[in-house]
Amino acid sequence: MLQLPERYKDSGGFSSGGMGTVIFCEDTVLERKVAVKIIKNRSDHRRMLDELAALMKIRSKHVVQVYDFLKIDGFGLGIVQEYIDGEDLFEVVASRRPDTQSFYKDIWQLASGIGDIHSVGIIHRDIKPNNVKVDPEGVMKIFDFGLARNDGADACTMGFIGTHGFAAPELYSHAAEFTSAVDVYAFGATALFLGAGDLPKELLKSYQRVDCTDFFSILPFYIAPEIIEVLSRCLHPKPELRPAIFEVRDKLARHILYDMHQALVVYKGQAKHLGAKQRTITLSLNERGSTNNVGAVNIDYDGLKFFVAKVSGEVFINNTPGGVGYELPGSCVVALGNAQRESYNRAFITFDLSHPEIVL
Repeated sequence: MLQLPERYKDSGGFSSGGMGTVIFCEDTVLERKVAVKIIKNRSDHRRMLDELAALMKIRSKHVVQVYDFLKIDGFGLGIVQEYIDGEDLFEVVASRRPDTQSFYKDIWQLASGIGDIHSVGIIHRDIKPNNVKVDPEGVMKIFDFGLARNDGADACTMGFIGTHGFAAPELYSHAAEFTSAVDVYAFGATALFLGAGDLPKELLKSYQRVDCTDFFSILPFYIAPEIIEVLSRCLHPKPELRPAIFEVRDKLARHILYDMHQALVVYKGQAKHLGAKQRTITLSLNERGSTNNVGAVNIDYDGLKFFVAKVSGEVFINNTPGGVGYELPGSCVVALGNAQRESYNRAFITFDLSHPEIVL
């Protein structure tokens, strides 16, 4: 009979998976529900330890937390994890129909969680709908790190390990060398599943390296062309041509926050706000005692980004010449005029972009 430490009281629920059993318990010390994942098969202990090592490195709102590690006599190893009272994404898809905004928010959460995983040098390797749950507050949580590996030159495996339809094509080779791009591919497939409610039959044969560029454009709701493009690249058969998950996350965030960004522009001691209410601002500087202009710039806001719309004379952004189309970073200094000129006259403008929070 399984004997857990006294503080963990079996609440009577459990689930079974490919690598072991998860028992739902009450932590009587901290008065919270927990999930105790138990692996009895010694051959799987290495994966269990890998999962523990991976989870201990990650602090993320969108990744399940690990609380404790157990050695249970006669039953092997156990990890005490955060209990997620909610449905996995297979169940979510079956119960609701997405629209543009909910789709963006859902896959942004998934991209954020994967980004947090990648930021500590870990590859999950098995991102798929039933490894992601949604808690009662609508927050997505990625779990099941039994296949996780450190990113780097030694990240390889013999034979196929993964889930058909969500596994990147390179994982089907005999001695697969993989990178964080395998998670990006799985993210793209999961995003497509969330939008369409199923995977196209072509994607279920992903080892054939099919062209996936049209899949997102036929979803039954509007998706911005920029988002279609970056999601399609996630499913590129060549891993080196897939985007980093951080690029995907940040582009989604801009579209979720459309027309909500605001910038503070301070010039000559005066502060102005640039955003949905005032979409353009002109900054200029003349030579001393003259009407000759030495530098002028128009900065516009299109609902997604702040950029240089027009420029004349000498304009520098963080010491780089600012040309038309230049996107202003979150915080920068715009300089008008050039210190190298004999008729030296120069002005500096500070530009600070606010970062509104995405509300789920």
